[in-house]
Amino acid sequence: MIHTFRFSVVSLVVLTLTACQGNAGSSSTILSSRTKAPATGSGLLTTRAAQTAVEGRDYTTLYTVNPHGKSGARIGVLAVRADSSAVIANDPLGAPADSIAQSQVGIQSGNTRNWFPIQTGSRPREAFEAATHGQSIVWVEETQVMRASVDRKVFAIRAGQSKPTLISNSTDLSKSDVIPTSPGGNLITTDGVHAWWVLTYPTKTPHGWGAQIIVRDLAGHEPITTAIDKARNPIATRGGIAYIRSNDVAPGVSANHYEIRFRQGESDTLITSGPLAKDEQVSAMCATDTLLAWAVRSPGGTREHPDPLVGALLHVMTLATKTEKTVQLDDRAAGMSLGCGNTFIAWGNGSGNGDPGQYILDVPSGKIWKLGELQGISAVLVAGRILAWALAPKSAQEAAPW
Repeated sequence: MIHTFRFSVVSLVVLTLTACQGNAGSSSTILSSRTKAPATGSGLLTTRAAQTAVEGRDYTTLYTVNPHGKSGARIGVLAVRADSSAVIANDPLGAPADSIAQSQVGIQSGNTRNWFPIQTGSRPREAFEAATHGQSIVWVEETQVMRASVDRKVFAIRAGQSKPTLISNSTDLSKSDVIPTSPGGNLITTDGVHAWWVLTYPTKTPHGWGAQIIVRDLAGHEPITTAIDKARNPIATRGGIAYIRSNDVAPGVSANHYEIRFRQGESDTLITSGPLAKDEQVSAMCATDTLLAWAVRSPGGTREHPDPLVGALLHVMTLATKTEKTVQLDDRAAGMSLGCGNTFIAWGNGSGNGDPGQYILDVPSGKIWKLGELQGISAVLVAGRILAWALAPKSAQEAAPW
């Protein structure tokens, strides 16, 4: 399993948008008093017109997460929740025989941390991605986060539960000990009742693997089933699942075309679709009940001209009206971090090359705000009106604060 960006070596500053607080007006009303929407000759929005967000005026810092744990461990952040608490992971130093040690997942709110019991196994696993809904949390652990894994487990816990529930073990699902490369984007999601996650499997297609979306209830009472085959990037929203279907996981789809679909019960609806040039792909997607956003990754470089900074396009749709805004990026969006709120989206380029900025687009006004920048861990986490983003560390040897 290959993941383009991770949060295991960073700490967290949890923030809330000042513009959304109080009765002074909506976020779009307050922000509109400070700057005008960027204008370009093509009609696209652009990150180059972003205005710097200022603490105390545009956002309020709620608390920080110290990245330093006991005995040299690092405290990383997997997700934030709408109540402003953070899902954190304690990652100790690995033993000489292992590159990682067993993670312990917990919750931090303010300066208080509550840890869940450690889930053991034959080899240590690292927690690397989580999703939340209300008081429910799901997360994924793997023995080797940056390569093909021989042990991937999915856990779930709800408020009042003393111990996480193991709802999936890769060895129960896969006929092989090796899990093929991830197709990227969201790996896991939950609506508070069920968890959906991506399982890749070997195929004889040119890509060498396919992907399906697996589902199970958080209590682990129902059998594990395939919710959607030949699909990726599941996001629980609006009482169903939004997902992407493209040629990399669905050979029946044209190589120059992608679809974003919505599954609710027996109904499967096409939300939107679009063209893909050679080597383009939808690399990230997020959704809430009101917004849908997705990035079309620009093609990679050639041997003669590696990693060209060809700007990708970030699309944002207001679901009620199907109206769209498009942002021209100074980045390929090869593995971007992308999150949706109810009236805004936020993103960074993950661990990719190119523009290391972290941004918010206020959708009603079309204004873009720059939160900061950090090469290598350019990412923003979103839940409701709560945001968190990485800040530059004091030195290259230290973990990055958020």
